[in-house]
Amino acid sequence: MKIKPFLTTEEIVSLQQIEASSDKLQKRTPEQIEAIYSHGKNILVSASAGSGKTFVMIERIFDIISRGYRIDQLFISTFTVKAAGELKERLEKKLSQALTETEDVETRQHLSTQIQQLALADIGTMDAFTNKLVSRYAYLLGLSPRFRILQEQSDRRLLQDEVFSELFPSYLEGKSSRDFVRLVSNFSANRKDSKAFQEVVYAIYEFSQSMPNPKAWIKDILLSGHSKFLNLDHLPESWVEQLLATLEQTADAVENLTQLPDYPQVTKANKPTAKYKNHLQQIQTLRETREQLLNGDKSSFSQLLAHLTQVLPTGEEVTVNKVAYPIYTAIQFHLARFRHLETILNYQGQASPLLAILRDFIDDFSQQFLQLKIQENALEFSDISHFAIELLENHEQLRQQFQDGYVEVMVDEYQDNNHLQERLLDLLSNGRNRFMVGDIKQSIYRFRQSDPNIFKSQFDRYQTNPDQGQLILLKENFRSQSSVLDTTNAFFRRLMDESIGDVRYDQSHQLLVGSPAQEVTDKQFQTQFYLYDLDQKDEQSEVGEADLIAREIIKLHQQGVNFDQICLLVPSRTANDKLTKILSQYGIPVVVDEQAKNYLQSIEVMVMLDTLRTINNPLNDYPLVALLRSPMFAFNEDDLARIALQSKEKIPFYQKLQLAITHEGEAIDLIDVDLEQRLKKFNHCLDKWRQAAKVKRLYHLIWQIYEEKFYYDYVGALPKGQQAQANLYALASRAHLFEQTGFKGLTRFIQMIDKVLANQHDLANVELPVNQNAVNLMTIHKSKGLEFDYVFVLNLAKEFNKQSSRQSFTLSRDLGLGIQYVADMKAEFDTNLASLPVSLDTLAYQVIKEQNDLADLSERLRLLYVAMTRAKKKLYLIGQASQEKFTSREASPKTAEGYLAVNVRQSASSFQDLLLATLATFPQKDFALNLDFVGPDDLTPDKIGQLDDCPLTIDEILNENSQAQFAQALRDLEAALTYNKKFEAAITLPSVRTPSQLKSLYQPVTELEGVAILDKEDIRLDFSLPDFKSSKPLSPAALGSATHQLMQLLPLSEQVDLSQLKTTLAQLDVDKNVKRHIDLGKLAAFFQTDLGLLLQRHHHLVQREAPFSMLHQDEASGEDYIIRGILDGYLVLDDRIILFDYKTDRFSDKQVLINRYRNQMTLYAQALSQSYQIETVEKYLILLGGKQLEVVQVP
Repeated sequence: MKIKPFLTTEEIVSLQQIEASSDKLQKRTPEQIEAIYSHGKNILVSASAGSGKTFVMIERIFDIISRGYRIDQLFISTFTVKAAGELKERLEKKLSQALTETEDVETRQHLSTQIQQLALADIGTMDAFTNKLVSRYAYLLGLSPRFRILQEQSDRRLLQDEVFSELFPSYLEGKSSRDFVRLVSNFSANRKDSKAFQEVVYAIYEFSQSMPNPKAWIKDILLSGHSKFLNLDHLPESWVEQLLATLEQTADAVENLTQLPDYPQVTKANKPTAKYKNHLQQIQTLRETREQLLNGDKSSFSQLLAHLTQVLPTGEEVTVNKVAYPIYTAIQFHLARFRHLETILNYQGQASPLLAILRDFIDDFSQQFLQLKIQENALEFSDISHFAIELLENHEQLRQQFQDGYVEVMVDEYQDNNHLQERLLDLLSNGRNRFMVGDIKQSIYRFRQSDPNIFKSQFDRYQTNPDQGQLILLKENFRSQSSVLDTTNAFFRRLMDESIGDVRYDQSHQLLVGSPAQEVTDKQFQTQFYLYDLDQKDEQSEVGEADLIAREIIKLHQQGVNFDQICLLVPSRTANDKLTKILSQYGIPVVVDEQAKNYLQSIEVMVMLDTLRTINNPLNDYPLVALLRSPMFAFNEDDLARIALQSKEKIPFYQKLQLAITHEGEAIDLIDVDLEQRLKKFNHCLDKWRQAAKVKRLYHLIWQIYEEKFYYDYVGALPKGQQAQANLYALASRAHLFEQTGFKGLTRFIQMIDKVLANQHDLANVELPVNQNAVNLMTIHKSKGLEFDYVFVLNLAKEFNKQSSRQSFTLSRDLGLGIQYVADMKAEFDTNLASLPVSLDTLAYQVIKEQNDLADLSERLRLLYVAMTRAKKKLYLIGQASQEKFTSREASPKTAEGYLAVNVRQSASSFQDLLLATLATFPQKDFALNLDFVGPDDLTPDKIGQLDDCPLTIDEILNENSQAQFAQALRDLEAALTYNKKFEAAITLPSVRTPSQLKSLYQPVTELEGVAILDKEDIRLDFSLPDFKSSKPLSPAALGSATHQLMQLLPLSEQVDLSQLKTTLAQLDVDKNVKRHIDLGKLAAFFQTDLGLLLQRHHHLVQREAPFSMLHQDEASGEDYIIRGILDGYLVLDDRIILFDYKTDRFSDKQVLINRYRNQMTLYAQALSQSYQIETVEKYLILLGGKQLEVVQVP
């Protein structure tokens, strides 16, 4: 199909005008049209929530394809695998619809081809693309293309621990061992181990992996912040600017205070009051300090601020006529920051040699960890991304191939990109064909190292310089009713700006109604803000929010709203279990979309883990007793006490159990016959499992336990049995994956599980199919990209998790590492102590921590935006507060631009703090919401209500099924059974078989008389010298496969000799150990035989590795089936066909192999005879497994 040009600017404008004047019910906006059809430069689409960005992407992709471009000329990156699947599905639907609507043959052919190629297109996550890229070009990196992905954190942790445990002693014994010990102690506090230091190393390593070049970042950036902030001259300019502004604001605030009508300026004697004099001095000192800081150098900071500290009060408030005014809050914050700055700067230099060692340690750890992963052939996604960057940076031809091949590099959810992904996009793009879609207001994945500043920098650059790229704003929201948009806009145009939120929520970012149908005036859809009143606190306060939610859900359901139209959003999963339990008591079905990570603590999994621990080491008392008490053996407390009394010595419980069995215990009379028999059964079972553990894979051992003790069936009969069985199934599967990752053995598996539990890194529960018509309960993160008619944002009063800001270190992409340094400050004090360790926040730590705290608050604000914009019809905000305090709350300060003051926003500890401060400061009528306080009196059972259609009980469900229904069900089952028996052969026999499957049917039956029957399997003794150089034993199948591959590739047009065989062998992509075992001498000898020479003479007629199929009939049932297979080779002559097959089986009597393969070769011959209509087929076996080559004809 001939390529059609893209639309010009003039054509796009014309299309916009046509669309605007059309009578379409839902018109495309001018910005949507611009985003669909614009080309020729990089394009950034800032798409607000509900603005139809997916629609735009689908339309744009379709337009590109309809102009003659192929789907494989597009690179389309999505944030999740699910999003990629949905995009492909919608695109296929669009292409299929276009295919049915066009009559043009060429266009139909083009569209049909693109639909077929859709599954292979580069539409997916960046991880999926880099995985494919590195697998394909692994040879350029010296890697195996068949690497595994380290997805489980537990697997990664095992490898990390292995590297750390080897590296740590080498530093402990190295030339800088003394400083290294100080370094480890600096992070260990009062602990005597290296655990804290280990966590610091792992955290820095993980952080570095989000950089395009981790090694360079560790070398150049990791310590840059510490090196930069060495003295007062290097104070951050923002600190100085904030201090100067605060000095002026505080002076003005104190002055305004003194001008209040009820402020006591003079005494009755008409003299200035002491309070007034004090405040005047404060005003003068504040302003003089500001002037001196403006004109002087930074070295005078400490003296000036020390003097200011003496003048100002220690508190934050001033009371005038019983009214408190918090005018000193901001200045006290800055004084606290600078108070001990000189002392810190005097000591933080001592940390420099320690940090240099830390940098070297992390560099060594990173390199050794990567080498171990390469050795284990197991890589992380970050490794694969770094290898992809290395490929594209170092191989210009490959990079050019992608840059020339892609007509467009398209990125969805661009605001969640990290710098590693950004570098990959730069390398794939030609510099003018990027199409980026996102919304900085929805950037909520900073904990995954995504950086909203990537989006922001592109936004600012294209906005100020359109020549560098085109900026398109999609502001119209087609999702939510106007009531939801009005509330959202009202809050965020007062909360979100560049200082907090990273974007000014102005006209370019505010949400606009996309269609007249979204405009609503009905007050029942007005946003509802409910606060559970803490003034009425009683025993119901903990469940008050849940009862309130139940009341509103029941009310909605009685109005005809389905449960699945309702979504409950929570900041975290911590209270989900309690909420779900309370809602279920009201008969409200709930689906929890995100499973809590407590898989290893579920009862059935704990029992199995204790079983495996006991098998691994029965001398461990706790797992052994847990196994004995488990449903598998059901010993009770009395039984255990009788066993324990068999010895007064402190010996393992297992030994006491053995004493009870052998009648050698001190209280053998306590062991009755029944208990003795049960102990013997247990001991026999445990011994059998321990023997199985030595020879079986973990997966098979676990299933052996399930089947022998019926434990899998047992848990299935319990409440929530389906979940329990899924958990047990997953345990076996995870054991299989564990061994696939390169680890072997029960001991290492147990060690891995115990380390996961010790580090409190549990695994997620197994997800089961869920009830579709149920209320959705999910985290705000999980809700991104989704929409629901009615959305409840819960737990607004829950305090933000600030655990990361309390760590002893902090990290920044630009400034590297900041630490709390433990200094010996004995010299500063008069003390007899040997040392006086004091933890000091280094200046780099303070600067980075402040930046990160601000970035965290910005992300929390964006998280609230995501939550509020999920609602289509109505938004509910749920929190808890004191009505009395809120009513008497004073308005907070605000900026000149109409935002809530930065320090007020920074002091917020919850979403509710931000919302209530905004409501208290600005006119409440602007927020288009109802604010109501609710107490226990509003949540009595009669006021909460009850569902009309509560779920039936088990007895009710059973009674619903009449005898007639049971009888009909029984008749249906009997009819099905009769039908299945009649056509049993057709049902059970496979419709397609291979000759190998049929081979066993033709094996001759050996007379059993005089033959020893071996248990389980035939034991073959092999006294050949083992190959200790090989990492694993040679598989006969691998040898046979390699031999066949060699004979397939071997050129027959020239005389075959040993040299040519060696050349061909070198080209095979098989293990070197397998290559060494191929007997080239026998193969060379074959080509000197009559058959070998015949094949060389007629090489142009020889067919090798040829597939075949033929219809055959089963003699027993008369059912037809298809035989499919691959022939090693055959030669078609005028009067006959020569069929040959290579066999590498070991043999001492060739007649055994002739008998073994006679019928298989007969099948092959029949297939060839039918295909070529040649009756004569000569069958030859080329036997390579004996001492000498044998070429035998099969009669």
